[in-house]
Amino acid sequence: MQTIKVLFSLLLISVSCFSANNRPDLAVSSIPDSLKINSYAVVRFANTSFEYKSETNGIEKHSIAITVLEKKGKELADFRFPGDKFRELKSFSGTLYDAKGNFLRKFKLSDVGSTEYSSQLASDARHYYFDSETPSFPFTFLYEYEVSWKNGILIFPSFFPQNDYNLAVEKANYLLILPKTVEFIHKAMNIAAEPNKKINKEIISYEWKIEHLCALEPEDFEPDIITFAPLMLIRPNRFVYDNVAGSISDWESMGKWEYGLINNRDVLPDIFKSKIVELTANAKSDREKVKILYDYLGQTTRYVSIQLGIGGYQPMLASEVCKTGFGDCKALSNYMKAMLSVVGIPSKYAGIKFDKNDKFLFKEYANFNQMNHVILQVPLPGDTLWLECTNPRTPFGFIHNGIAGHDALVISEQGGEIHRLPDYPDSLNIEKNCARLVLNPNGSASVDMQKLCKVKIYDNFDWFPLAKSSEQADNLRKEINLPNVILGAIQVTDDKSPMPGLTIDYSWTTTMYGSKTGNRLFVPVNPFQSTYEWMKKKNRVHDMVISMGKKNIDSIFISIPEGFEIESMPASNAVNTSFGRFESIIQKKGNGIQIQQSVFMPAGKYDVSTYPGFVAFFEIISKAYRGVIIFRKKVNS
Repeated sequence: MQTIKVLFSLLLISVSCFSANNRPDLAVSSIPDSLKINSYAVVRFANTSFEYKSETNGIEKHSIAITVLEKKGKELADFRFPGDKFRELKSFSGTLYDAKGNFLRKFKLSDVGSTEYSSQLASDARHYYFDSETPSFPFTFLYEYEVSWKNGILIFPSFFPQNDYNLAVEKANYLLILPKTVEFIHKAMNIAAEPNKKINKEIISYEWKIEHLCALEPEDFEPDIITFAPLMLIRPNRFVYDNVAGSISDWESMGKWEYGLINNRDVLPDIFKSKIVELTANAKSDREKVKILYDYLGQTTRYVSIQLGIGGYQPMLASEVCKTGFGDCKALSNYMKAMLSVVGIPSKYAGIKFDKNDKFLFKEYANFNQMNHVILQVPLPGDTLWLECTNPRTPFGFIHNGIAGHDALVISEQGGEIHRLPDYPDSLNIEKNCARLVLNPNGSASVDMQKLCKVKIYDNFDWFPLAKSSEQADNLRKEINLPNVILGAIQVTDDKSPMPGLTIDYSWTTTMYGSKTGNRLFVPVNPFQSTYEWMKKKNRVHDMVISMGKKNIDSIFISIPEGFEIESMPASNAVNTSFGRFESIIQKKGNGIQIQQSVFMPAGKYDVSTYPGFVAFFEIISKAYRGVIIFRKKVNS
């Protein structure tokens, strides 16, 4: 499924032309002081209107004035518009003003750049862009532009006036103009759901307004910005898109429309059907047949993105994928579905959002904005599989991080049905470092190291086995917080089971594991973990969210350098809180010191009122990671 073709950006904001007499005051001095706090830029006004002409045509108009206060906010004033065969930029004007609101320069449509370049194999996208280059700050840009909608209207423009951090909004409004007969559905978040409504004969206008939005500061461990910034999604109930009609009132009806796009597109050539039967002839179970065909899919096809018209939602014919060996997520999932049907195994096409944070579908608002990917559900008796058909490196039976625990819309002839994919217990997501090092009297060291990544941590490192050795070394070196690190050979073991793991064995040396001062040698307890000094200590605004639970384990053995003895080492400690558990055990063992540190943080959401305890937990961890062991030279050595 295509990335939803909607201008989900700052510039989704009726054009009004301003003369010298009625132009609003754009001087920086007229911005309320409260809107300057934490702001890189301020939207002075942002107006959007969308006039619905028919099921296939509409006119979208915008005017937006944005004052950039400092260099960090420059990109917030750049103009970007993602056009395609459904939306075309028809007019554009841009006006630049100085800090006092004085006119400096005018720009027109010919100043706007455009490109059809895309990372996709085939796309009808045409991207328009204009950069707000100026020699000094602050400045204000006023944009006025018009977009022609054609060939179909699946959704109306969204209203998202504050879509970024450090961006304040004086006022913004959204005007929707529709014939009386057109029904629509909308989802309003952090904004009044009911608009001002005016009726003029056969036309109804709906208007939503927002004003005085103070800038949002980014915070660590915070929820997605759409959970607290004003946002409205809106679409017609009935539509025509690229000559395909539809009527969607809920997820069930949306599934029926989607089913109409995939129905009868899973036919394969007879000669290939025979090959499928041959491939699976010796399989002892349906699960084994699925794995054989899944592996075959990965070996014989490759992913490419194809977004042409209705092709952004409709898959290629399975016979075409069979012939060419390529397809996008829609095509490859449909192809796999076709292969399974040959051996009598039913499966279902499923839409989902490929995003680690945006997991759940709005139950009461069936929409196209929330899905950008397609996978395949294989409901074996007592063993439902969810197949990622676009990435052959995804182990069979494993649900990767981009979709684990997400809602999916499973498509059938009866319609769409929401299913939640399984997720993994947080305790299974493990990143473990085991180091055994020989420490020399001058502070240099040689280290044998093993890194283990399990389940969701494995998914974060799925690129590693295929990376160049230099890229592997660079990545591992960055994880060692010491200077002058030189890596030796790297050996990778890839366990591609349904609960996958990656083991990386390597060695390294450094001339500065410890620092020597007089008769003492100072050695870090744990050079593999970063501390949390960057965490803001107070004035927290939003709840804290840990999106992926995991366990970090570090096991380090340090040999005592010849001629030295232990003078001091940090005490062991353990803490158990609602935010997680931490344990640090440091003890002499044989001819060395054994360090065992582990931290477990479960996924969860925590009320902002508990933030002092949240910070305190991470301060305990940081203190332990910063710990230092001191060796002292023996007398007479």
